[in-house]
Amino acid sequence: MVELTVKLSSKGQVVIPKIWRDYYKMYPEQDVVLQSSEEGVMIKPPRKGIAAELKKLAEEATKRRKGRSFIYKKEEFSEQYEERTKRAGIKV
Repeated sequence: MVELTVKLSSKGQVVIPKIWRDYYKMYPEQDVVLQSSEEGVMIKPPRKGIAAELKKLAEEATKRRKGRSFIYKKEEFSEQYEERTKRAGIKV
């Protein structure tokens, strides 16, 4: 674990070092999540919607399969996606 010391401004602000902002994909004007713990405060990027991530992964997998014998039809994919997100209790 890497630990850095930064100064707290007179307004209570801290600057997240650029190398960490790049690594954790934190951008200007983006919301961040502050989480308290026994050790202090954790600053982290917001969690992306799990449904959007699953859809993106499924679309990438479909693209990779195009040259093979197995290809989802768009209607089948949409039906499966909706059914699985509903079963998992994920709101799209």
